[in-house]
Amino acid sequence: MRFLLPIIFFLIYNETFGQTSSVGVSFSLPSVALLDVEPNTNSINLSLTAPTEAGSMVTNTASNNTKWINFSSAVTPGQTRRVSAQISGIMPNGLNLILNTSAYSGAGAGTLGSRVSPITLTAASQTIINGIGGAYTGNGASNGYNLTFTLSINNYSQLRSQSSTVSIIYTLIDN
Repeated sequence: MRFLLPIIFFLIYNETFGQTSSVGVSFSLPSVALLDVEPNTNSINLSLTAPTEAGSMVTNTASNNTKWINFSSAVTPGQTRRVSAQISGIMPNGLNLILNTSAYSGAGAGTLGSRVSPITLTAASQTIINGIGGAYTGNGASNGYNLTFTLSINNYSQLRSQSSTVSIIYTLIDN
């Protein structure tokens, strides 16, 4: 018992007069702005259907929804981003290329923005998704924003039998 009392006193003394210290931890996350179109293989082929009866019009059944926009974004506080699209190349006279962006779906998280749709693609940059904050869409098809391309006739008198190829440029940019 004699030895037990000093041990108890020592333990209480150390608990009462113990020392504390702290260590600072710094965090750093760089700005992240990554964008891609999935699947990244195969082009989109759209064509109009010729009539089978004289006097009938060329029909437009050309539509494709196999592409998805994926992105990863880390922004400074209070800042947002947008995705824009534009055509590079010459669109044939008499035709329009319409882009319809679906609502977000997939396995991502964060401030994923909202779609601006549909738009007629031109050589001028146009917003298709706006208000993106810190977010990621998930990777691959079925994640992000599904893109539907439709070829439409805007002026029959300008239609010519031809083939043409244009590129669509997507940009993830700060607002």
